[in-house]
Amino acid sequence: MTVTGAVAAVALGIVTLAMAATDWSKAETVTVVTSEYGFTPSRLTFRAGVPYRLHLENHGKELHEFTAPAFLQNAELRNRDGVNAERTQILIQPGEQKDVYLVPKGTGRYPLICSDHDWAGMNGEIVVE
Repeated sequence: MTVTGAVAAVALGIVTLAMAATDWSKAETVTVVTSEYGFTPSRLTFRAGVPYRLHLENHGKELHEFTAPAFLQNAELRNRDGVNAERTQILIQPGEQKDVYLVPKGTGRYPLICSDHDWAGMNGEIVVE
């Protein structure tokens, strides 16, 4: 095994242990409702290192996106199938509900928009303390 291979194996082992160590049964629920044209609430607050169930509901008649690339890419995700491949957004069809389990890793402020409706003021902020 090469040094690079050994380093990669150790890194994979650390990530696997971190995922296994997260007690998802204790995930706090944060609910966000989308409609034409806003997020309720429009300001979300999370704590770094804490597991969450991000519960999204689309009460509108149009497709909405929970677009927050920097936030989603800086979080441990339990179920990546709820997020697009680039980890930039979560699509929510009209009448749909979706849960994404995540642990925010870093503190900061992150913009939140609906990429199709930001022009109409559908935006918000995510704060990780």
